Amino acid sequence: MTYKIVKKGTTSKIYKKVKISKKGAITFKKGKYAKKTYKIKVKVTAAGTSKYNKKTVTKTVKVKVK
Repeated sequence: MTYKIVKKGTTSKIYKKVKISKKGAITFKKGKYAKKTYKIKVKVTAAGTSKYNKKTVTKTVKVKVK
């Protein structure tokens, strides 16, 4: 599975501060953030095999900063 942050159609500066790992863990770069909930769009792609077709889904993930 691969993960990618979708930035289309947004002017949010939060995407410059977010990183996603190969395993899908979402992390923020060090710094101070407002204590609120951020919405981040993530595109998840599952590789296809001889038995299964390739599938791509875009989901919105809510990240709460405490």
